[in-house]
Amino acid sequence: MMSARILKHVPKEEEGRLARWLEDSFQRLIDAYGRTLTWVLQRQTATLLVFAATLVATALLFYVVPKGFFPVQDTGVIIGVTEAPQTVSFQGMAERQQALVAELLKDPAVESISSFIGVDGTKRHAEQRPRADQPQAAVRS
Repeated sequence: MMSARILKHVPKEEEGRLARWLEDSFQRLIDAYGRTLTWVLQRQTATLLVFAATLVATALLFYVVPKGFFPVQDTGVIIGVTEAPQTVSFQGMAERQQALVAELLKDPAVESISSFIGVDGTKRHAEQRPRADQPQAAVRS
C-alpha cells in the first residue's frame, strides 16, 4: 500500500539519462545471463565433467596446500618472559635476569639477547597458560 503511494510510475520518455542507462545495463546483463544459461544447458555433459574436475582439483588442493592462519616464517626472534615472586627486589631480579642471559648466550644458536625488567601487561595466571614443556619442545625442534 505504501509503495503504491510513494512510488509513482514514470513514463520511459520522462526518465532521466541515468535511469535509462541503468535500465539498459540491467537488461543487457539479464540477456547475457540468459544466453549463457542456454549455452550451459545445451552442454550438460560437458558442464558436469567440468564440475567433477573442479571438485576433484579442490579436494586435491585441500590436501596438498599447507594449512594455517598465519604463514610459517622464521624471523629469528624468540620472545620470552621471566617471572619472580613479588617480594624480589629490582636488584635481585636484575641478578636473576643476568644469570639467565649468561646461560642462554652459551647456546651457539643465540646471537644476541635484549633484556629488560618491568611490567608489560601481558601476565597470565598459570592455569591460563600452556604447560612450560610445550613451548620448550617447539623451540627445540
